[in-house]
Amino acid sequence: MMPFNKTRPTSLFLATLISFLVIIGLFAAFDLAAFAYFKTKYHGEIIAHNQSMLKNTAEKYSTHFSRIKTLLFNTYNDPGVIAFNRHLQGATDEELRYLEAKSIVTRLRSDTSNPHLFLDNLEVYFLPHGVTLDKDGSSGAEDQYNRLYKSSAYPLFFWENRLKSADAFSLLPAADFKTVWNSPAEKKLLPVSFHLSGSSYLVTAYLDVDKTQRDFLGEGGDGRRFYVLNGDGSVLFGTGEDESGAPVGLPAFEENSGTAVAGGMVYFRYTGDDGLTYITGVPNASVVSQLRKLNWTLLAIFLLSLAIALAVSLLSSRRINRPVKQMVSAVMSGSGGEPSAIREFAFIQEKIADLLKEKTEIRSELRSRQSLLTKYSYINKLRSIHTDIHEWQDFIASDESFQIIVYELRFRQAKPGEEPVPHERLASYYREHLDVLLREHSPGSHTFQMEKNQILTVISSAVAAGTLQAMLGDIRHLFDSHEQQCLAAVAVSSRFEHASQFNDAYRQALERAGQATLAEETQVILETRSGLQACALSPAREQELNACLQAGDDKGALELIGRQLAEMRESGAGVVQYRQLAESMAGKVWKLMDICKIAQDAAWSVKPLIRRLKECCTFEDYIEGYRELFFSAAALIYEKKDTEDPVIRFVMDALRDGYGEELTLENLADRLQMSSAYLSVYIKEKTGANFSDHLNAIRVSKAQELLTGTQLNIVEVGLRIGYRNITSFNRMFKKWTGQTPGEYRRAAKLTPAE
Repeated sequence: MMPFNKTRPTSLFLATLISFLVIIGLFAAFDLAAFAYFKTKYHGEIIAHNQSMLKNTAEKYSTHFSRIKTLLFNTYNDPGVIAFNRHLQGATDEELRYLEAKSIVTRLRSDTSNPHLFLDNLEVYFLPHGVTLDKDGSSGAEDQYNRLYKSSAYPLFFWENRLKSADAFSLLPAADFKTVWNSPAEKKLLPVSFHLSGSSYLVTAYLDVDKTQRDFLGEGGDGRRFYVLNGDGSVLFGTGEDESGAPVGLPAFEENSGTAVAGGMVYFRYTGDDGLTYITGVPNASVVSQLRKLNWTLLAIFLLSLAIALAVSLLSSRRINRPVKQMVSAVMSGSGGEPSAIREFAFIQEKIADLLKEKTEIRSELRSRQSLLTKYSYINKLRSIHTDIHEWQDFIASDESFQIIVYELRFRQAKPGEEPVPHERLASYYREHLDVLLREHSPGSHTFQMEKNQILTVISSAVAAGTLQAMLGDIRHLFDSHEQQCLAAVAVSSRFEHASQFNDAYRQALERAGQATLAEETQVILETRSGLQACALSPAREQELNACLQAGDDKGALELIGRQLAEMRESGAGVVQYRQLAESMAGKVWKLMDICKIAQDAAWSVKPLIRRLKECCTFEDYIEGYRELFFSAAALIYEKKDTEDPVIRFVMDALRDGYGEELTLENLADRLQMSSAYLSVYIKEKTGANFSDHLNAIRVSKAQELLTGTQLNIVEVGLRIGYRNITSFNRMFKKWTGQTPGEYRRAAKLTPAE
């Protein structure tokens, strides 16, 4: 038994419980002091909180009015508005050209639809001929102010007189407007107008008061009131008004005072930098109610916290004491050292030194006998192995040299009318036959199925070169007998000396398998080819492909990708490069449909075509896969555009016919009777590319044809495609292709003909 001190140590349970109770007492004293303090300060905090809320709301309104004024100023000085006003002043009723106001209406509609401005409408009133323009188009002033936007407070003669005033910006009191013809429904709108003295037109924004209050003040519903007063003290808008529109119970504030009490309400006032006065009213009963709720809430929280703390203290003390007592009874065996004041901890303290020593010995032993599954991280790759795991463990534990054979399966797509063979069943068939076949040559070999289209064989003992060749011959014969259903790339790794190098061997074999070509035969790869690079479209071809798809020219897109595939086949590209190109093309097609805003449910037919393209097996499969994908994508894009845009057709025809001339955007704009800036934006919006990108893409494509198909020197090629300066031609060509014209021509001559 363990020796104890003369004074009996305290029980762990009792010591823990006393500690908890002391902590609870301290927190209870703190809570009572905090309760007394907050009770006296809470009323002042409520007042300060409401004043802060009013200030924030006033700043929001002030900022919003500034935005509205900026919008009105920009609209008033819009070149289109100025030009249309000038036209109205010098034209008779028969000479009016309302089509010139189309761009103005478009801008008014765009600004009105901005959800952050809370506008119901934005209109321009031209005194000559009494014409108004707003988000819905043009109308006469009589119809606009007496029917479409009718308000008893703002009839037509009000706006006619407003044009004669000297005001610039005017915030007018809110009023009810009928904005729907022959409908009794009304909206509370606040007009904000702007005009310069002596001008013959003004711009007015109708601010939706209810929307601004919901956004800046919230939904309310607790009896609050809110007012915005002009600099002269008149009410612009607010809540709690009587039938005449005057504020109900609005008190007179003392000078330099921001609060006042009247009619059972507490009012707060704030004057912003914009000269407007903002007043909010809170029911006095609400303030008293909040204080009463605070008292009861704090008391309930205190009592509940005290009860929970006592219960948790008791339970926690028992939970802490119980496992310690169990541990003591289970491991008690001897004594030593000075015990702690708590006998359980005194015992644990005595055993810590022994436990640490034991831990050190165990850790040392674990280092020397480290688990094989931890040592070899490549075991994580065995996601779907169909074999006996004991065989795999035997291989891991061995120290023999080994080689890996990876079989990459490319399943052919079923022909029309044929019932496709499930790929999983076909792969399982190959794995079983390969396992039997290779064990005849190398009894220590193991064959696993790594993926649905990948099988792996580990040859774990030394195999002579002649035996390996015989094995590969039998493997080739097995796959050749089923080449109508599947093509295989058989990649053999170098010989590695230890099982810990499995990752390196596996990566090497995978790399070699990915270098197989699209030849329609079983390919055995024993060495790694060098010099293979990712095959991607040049910038010029990307631009041409985008243009073809956007124009619905699937044949042009297929011809372009066909040239790319032919060049890849000539250069001996591997299946990995074809797959990378397919991934890239699928992404580009999907992104283009996203740019054209084609809905997901409308693009359902493209998804299986993309998946089929990624599963292509032969060169012809890729051609057919791209043909179907481009046909479907181009049809969707063309259908989205409804009809061919005559402006874009004119521009593209002009580029194709006049790329060799000094063709400029300004020239085309003059011929179309448009501004160059508008035409530039129009082309970008409709095609997704700038005018210069289209022109350079066509010029680079024609330059490539001349460089490879003629003997013209580089200067003559540049002149023919529209460049009078050879330096500009060289710089532009290299930017788009990554090569100078001379380098491109030399590379083309070195490429063998098909």
